[in-house]
Amino acid sequence: MMKKVLIGAAALLASASFAVAQTLPITLAVSTTITPDVHALAAVINMSGAGAARTFTLPAATGTGFKYKFAVLAVNTSGYVIKVANATDTIDGGVLVQTDDAANAVIGITAAGTDDTITMNGTTTGGVVIGDYVILTDVLTGQWAVEGMITGSGVEATPFSATV
Repeated sequence: MMKKVLIGAAALLASASFAVAQTLPITLAVSTTITPDVHALAAVINMSGAGAARTFTLPAATGTGFKYKFAVLAVNTSGYVIKVANATDTIDGGVLVQTDDAANAVIGITAAGTDDTITMNGTTTGGVVIGDYVILTDVLTGQWAVEGMITGSGVEATPFSATV
């Protein structure tokens, strides 16, 4: 007999012979402080709620290895902002940006050593297409690693900044 047990954002399917953890998506339509106990097991954190800026604040980086995947579920020209919890955490790594120019080129943008915020404004800094995403991994105390694929329009610009 198969039983389904909900644990935070994960569903555990178990029988006498095996157990499989299946993570579920979480959709956030309002600004939210991300917490490991609620969001770390989510398959993806879907950002929705076009029309007003949404800010998602990460927990302090402590080296847990937790990954948080943020995906655009609704294009928001007011912006999705993902930022660190404090002035000592940084975001390192980079994202690939698909451009909307005639060549449909892909460019890489790397975070500077002091960046702590990602902004997808629905135009130049990404978030133009449903499915754009970034993955942030808590790699060390004070350090997040970023990877992802976003789409920009117009004159593409870096989504990274230091604002915290």
